[in-house]
Amino acid sequence: MKKYMCSLLLSACFLLASCSTAPEPPQTTISVETETVLPSETEPLHSNLYVPGVSVEDALVYFNEVCLNAEFINSGDPSLLQQWDSPILYALYGNYTAEDLEVLSQFTQWLNALEGFPGISPAQESWQANMAIHFTDQQGLLERMGPQFTGMDGALTFWYEEDVIYDAIICIRTDLDQTLRNSVILEELYNCLGPVQDTSLRSDSIIYSEFSQPQALTAVDELLLKLLYHPALSPGMDAAQCEAVIRELYY
Repeated sequence: MKKYMCSLLLSACFLLASCSTAPEPPQTTISVETETVLPSETEPLHSNLYVPGVSVEDALVYFNEVCLNAEFINSGDPSLLQQWDSPILYALYGNYTAEDLEVLSQFTQWLNALEGFPGISPAQESWQANMAIHFTDQQGLLERMGPQFTGMDGALTFWYEEDVIYDAIICIRTDLDQTLRNSVILEELYNCLGPVQDTSLRSDSIIYSEFSQPQALTAVDELLLKLLYHPALSPGMDAAQCEAVIRELYY
């Protein structure tokens, strides 16, 4: 805040008469009070979930496409919300690089700060793990995941009961350059958290259905996980129930 000083210029007036002078004018003290301006207290225009340029209708379309659908399913109903509700403990297998570990570490750190997320960390012992992450070649991927994943750079399978995810396997191919591997690590772990269907709507997404190599989640990718694991949403909710909650949360 700038302070402005006001100076008052007094001009003396002299009266000439019979060689006498006018008496000195009385001195005047002027007090200037500075008005304190308080910042206006206004409500935010949007919630902290809001992504500029993304309307609630956009968010709902994307959420339904990614979180309430699935590419492959053996049983169950993918149109119902599926989440982890207990801490994820992962074990790593195979030949992974220092950069692989860094990508995984940065993503899990972000996840652990997510409201409602149950947490993710390395298992102390492999038998404790409920998520196995295998770094392997294409043959190893097919042996673990099945022939339907031929030509895939990565793959995952998770199991759930009453729409609660409780176990998972992820495979990352090691016969890829590091840039592509970084993207595959993010994509497969992201899918394994519940948004299992890749998107055709956003080409910048970490789970874009066509070939791409993004190295980070977009703001909209992050939004989906913030919505999916918000305490107001729970496993088994259908599209109508999710929509009612999301319209309340996202503005």
